[in-house]
Amino acid sequence: MVLDDKDIAQIHRHAVKEYPYECCGIVIGPGDGSLPHKVYECTNIQNMIHKKDPQTYPRDAKTAYNIDPEEQKRIFKLVEEKGWQIKAFYHSHPDHPAYFSEEDKKMAMWGDDPIYPETIYIIVSVLNGEIKETIAFKWNEEDKRFKIS
Repeated sequence: MVLDDKDIAQIHRHAVKEYPYECCGIVIGPGDGSLPHKVYECTNIQNMIHKKDPQTYPRDAKTAYNIDPEEQKRIFKLVEEKGWQIKAFYHSHPDHPAYFSEEDKKMAMWGDDPIYPETIYIIVSVLNGEIKETIAFKWNEEDKRFKIS
């Protein structure tokens, strides 16, 4: 999957806007790989759930994200209605490099298998409010891990 410059710019704006917290979003598009893609900026509810239950959710939104489940449900319904696919999930790492963390892996997996094996995971590093790097990761079935795409 190749995102166009407009999509990347939207993701970058979202990451800067949410700094110093993690942003999160979903990219959907036609199953045949053609454009256009649609970038959905989602609400990170991590601060809310951390405040409600810090035992279960020890991280706040500076180091974690959780997509609002109602927004996610609406996007998934739209994907189904249009016959499209989830092309990517994205989030930012405020003041940290763009790497696929253990927490990222935990959220992307169901047991030993990826929940969305064909989906790209885009991570944006934002340092001091500015975009530092953007890296896409994809599941590698042979190595059984997420690798730079």
